[in-house]
Amino acid sequence: MIEQFQSGQAYQHLERALSLERQGRLDEAMLEFKRAVDADPRIASAHNALGQHYMRKGLLTKAVDEFHSATLLAPDYANCFNLGRALSELERYPEAAAAFERCLAADSSEPSARYELAYVECALGQLPSALTRFQSLVEELPDDWELRTGLADCQLGIGDYAAAVATLQDALRLAPPTADVSGLHETLALARRHLEFPEGKATGLKDHLYLDYGVMCLGSGADDGLDIPLYEDHAFTYRDMATTLQRLLAMVTAFNWQFDCVVAVDGDSLPLATTLAKILELPLSEPDHVHEDQLALVVLGLSSTPELCEVTLEHIPGAVVSFALALAWSPTHGPVTDIVGTHCTGQCSLPWQRGGTRSTADPAFSILRALSGLPDDPTLPQQLAYYTQQHTLLHILDTSVVGSEEPTPAQS
Repeated sequence: MIEQFQSGQAYQHLERALSLERQGRLDEAMLEFKRAVDADPRIASAHNALGQHYMRKGLLTKAVDEFHSATLLAPDYANCFNLGRALSELERYPEAAAAFERCLAADSSEPSARYELAYVECALGQLPSALTRFQSLVEELPDDWELRTGLADCQLGIGDYAAAVATLQDALRLAPPTADVSGLHETLALARRHLEFPEGKATGLKDHLYLDYGVMCLGSGADDGLDIPLYEDHAFTYRDMATTLQRLLAMVTAFNWQFDCVVAVDGDSLPLATTLAKILELPLSEPDHVHEDQLALVVLGLSSTPELCEVTLEHIPGAVVSFALALAWSPTHGPVTDIVGTHCTGQCSLPWQRGGTRSTADPAFSILRALSGLPDDPTLPQQLAYYTQQHTLLHILDTSVVGSEEPTPAQS
């Protein structure tokens, strides 16, 4: 009798929850599903519904618990699929793969589970198996452009860059006009950059920042602009900074970037930003003061926190070209600027950080003085050719990012 009473109560909560869902009162519905589970934990549909609401709220661990309970009570396709999706969102890929395998044991032809399992296998590095699954799905569903993104990821993973280019081009051709294909364009550019480097020919920081991210790397005072090391425990001098700025200004001329203002990311970046603003005869602006129709040069000095630059870039409504003298986080983290001088590790510093000066004018004057005393850079023609002729698939040249022009004929 007690069990019947509890079950009756649970189904009353379940019916109220479903009614509230139909009315769009989702938070109230979630509470009713929870009451149904509390009243009688043996109802698989209540666990499944509650798990869906937890997913909606981003409470993934709680969602996994509910979907797991649902599969114990009713190990059908839907419950196992929902469990697999939640586990995949949590990046618990081995468990997610097991859940999707159970889905396919129930229905081996269902494309959704096959796609999810292929995605999970790709994440686990099981690329041959994932590749086979994606290829089979593409053959069955030739008009599904999104399937091709997974197939291209596998092709990139195994190093078949030519196949990845062809797959991504097909995806772009099939994508509807309203689809967000910015990620496809970025991945296509990545695959094409790999084709520019014969196997084993990409060496050093300059090559790898371009290859992996489409980032321009200029170097500093302790390199020739072509073979750029990772700077370790480096106390940057004014001459170092002047060398980087000399190369930056040459690139600005080569690509004919017409900036409207200069923005400093933080106080430590202000001397560099002030120097560039003076040379380019541009105003210094705050991020929020940049107009939508302007092109801003965003300047970062030496930073170990990518978030700081990211926040600044998010606050600028117009187009930007972002430049950092040196980034003090691992290159594997990925840069957040379009142009970098170099990456550095250990105890690195700028002159005004070591001197403790609060003035912006004095360091800016020192940079300008060092810049005026620099000799001609002997490898500058090769540095320009690297980006204007040999490796032109820079992220910054994507016109969706910045309305840049082709390199001037004198440099191309």
